[in-house]
Amino acid sequence: MALTTVDSAGDSTLKRASPTPRSLNASIIFSTALALRIALFQFPALTTLLAGRVEISTPITSFKRCTPTSRPLLVNLLYVACDLLIGYMLSQITVLKDKDSAKALKIRQFGDRIEEPGMDGLKVATFYLFNPYTIASCIGRSTILYSNMAVVAGIWMGMKGNKGLAMFSVAAAAYLSLYPAMLIVPVVLLLARNDTVQDQKKKMALQCVTIFTGSLASLFLLSYVLVGSWDFFSSVYGTILMVSDLTPNLGLFWYFFIEMFDQFRPFFILVFQIHVFIFAAPISIKLRNHPLFVAFLLCTVMGTFKGYPSFGDASLYLGLLPLCSEIFKYMRYTFLIVNLFLYSSLLAPIFWYLWVYVGSGNANFFYAIGLVYGIGEIILMIDTTYALARRDFEAQSPPETSGEDPSLGWDREVIQK
Repeated sequence: MALTTVDSAGDSTLKRASPTPRSLNASIIFSTALALRIALFQFPALTTLLAGRVEISTPITSFKRCTPTSRPLLVNLLYVACDLLIGYMLSQITVLKDKDSAKALKIRQFGDRIEEPGMDGLKVATFYLFNPYTIASCIGRSTILYSNMAVVAGIWMGMKGNKGLAMFSVAAAAYLSLYPAMLIVPVVLLLARNDTVQDQKKKMALQCVTIFTGSLASLFLLSYVLVGSWDFFSSVYGTILMVSDLTPNLGLFWYFFIEMFDQFRPFFILVFQIHVFIFAAPISIKLRNHPLFVAFLLCTVMGTFKGYPSFGDASLYLGLLPLCSEIFKYMRYTFLIVNLFLYSSLLAPIFWYLWVYVGSGNANFFYAIGLVYGIGEIILMIDTTYALARRDFEAQSPPETSGEDPSLGWDREVIQK
């Protein structure tokens, strides 16, 4: 606790400053999240059950496919610590975003409307730490938690303006699961957001790409030194890119390739993988003034179209969504999105049980509920993008103004529809 100097009857004495309500709330929330995870880890049957669920563990993120080298207690505590660290970093990103907004806006007023502040950092951390997807991924010991931590660390360092750590974090995330490599674009936008000179932005981007490439190459080289061969490339990244393991999951790939003739497989694998990465450029260019939203949107794209998605991907982009809380009031399909996620999350285990254990269902049941889950993610992307466009339009144009939005290039009538 901080110490304060107090003058009383001419004497200076030191007294302990009482903790603020905010610090008490933070302590309660993080302590509760810690206690909840430790308590759930006390049920080995629950941990084993979640670790075997295809909605949580994929061939890429399954803890069963890793060889533990330490005591289970230490492994469990490591997962809990990483989860709490992600929650802390999200709260700090919110604080930094609020500072940026205060500098740029000074609470702008449009007619009789005053722009609302963003969500409190403690609420953002709470939303992440007590998200059922987050808790399930932690208790199920999905290794995607480490990739998520690297992604959030990269965004946090980007907000702080630390090029080296930001690019290393993104490189670490790409090293762990490949797809986060596209997040180099929003992180560079975060780092360059305060540069007004175009040449400085280009120089910053070049430096960031160099650091990212060097960090990723160093991680690959270190892996080669430790393993003694390059076989890990084919076993890890080959599986991600070629989708060689068709274990059922929440994604859109596995059923499609089970039913496909082998001669068509390479072409459609190429199409599917390009489909994941192709969104990075247009989204980053169009929404370059909103790098945090770009990061959220790209994480949602990855969680929707990657070969082996899981609830851990949802915990990441749903954790980033409150960072853009100013768009919530413009969203139109919140009720539908929430119900699609609830519907698919509850029915996926049931359909899996009917298919695999009872035998009264088939693969179509589970794949259909995976499609419902994917539809929920797609509607989330569409609705949040619409909400951002609507908010930007109203922020830059009075309510009675008609015509075209100068920043977005979208006609007012189109946005309203």
